[in-house]
Amino acid sequence: MHVVSPGERGTPEATGAKSGTLSSLLPGGKLPCGAVVSAGGDLPLLIALAAEAATDGGAWAAVGLPQLGGLAAADAGLDLACGLAVPEPGRRWPEVLATVCEAAPVVLLGPVGQVALRTSRRIAARLRRSGTTLLTWQDWPEAQLRLRVAEARWDGLGDGFGLLAGRRARLVVAGRGAATQPRHAEVWLPGPDGSVHLIAEPAAGVDADVVPLRPVTAR
Repeated sequence: MHVVSPGERGTPEATGAKSGTLSSLLPGGKLPCGAVVSAGGDLPLLIALAAEAATDGGAWAAVGLPQLGGLAAADAGLDLACGLAVPEPGRRWPEVLATVCEAAPVVLLGPVGQVALRTSRRIAARLRRSGTTLLTWQDWPEAQLRLRVAEARWDGLGDGFGLLAGRRARLVVAGRGAATQPRHAEVWLPGPDGSVHLIAEPAAGVDADVVPLRPVTAR
């Protein structure tokens, strides 16, 4: 285990990113404590959710995510000084995860392959006791919320020229209880400054997979 170094923070402008832009998509305006939220295999979304949960410089941890970059995490709004990383937990990742959940209220979990129902239930019980929010890169058997990127494209590239300025994405959130009816919204994920911004307000009852993204102008 190692703490993510503050030296990886990047520029002051990047570390000043604010979280909270995903709250309008979430039931009750926040991520649930003591539960699992899946990010549909999208790393930028996973990082943005972590920043949403670890507000006000709260502690967080990442397990099985060697590809997690300090600059991307800082741009999204995570405080690197409060981060704990276990890049390679190995085959005993459930035990590592259980230990980390006792130390951090927000935990990101990378791809771990198929999860047995028995393992999933043990982890769920640990989360309920600790109150930890577990954010998973992959789909999870008993996730309370499931977010996914239904459509995305990068902005800023021309025909063989240009620089990547940001990624416009349509997010869809569904789950149990108040999240039974899927909701969707257009967002920068990440935006030109590395943080997450809403492009269009959340809506419900629309098939987000077939409605094309609308052109927007970056501010």
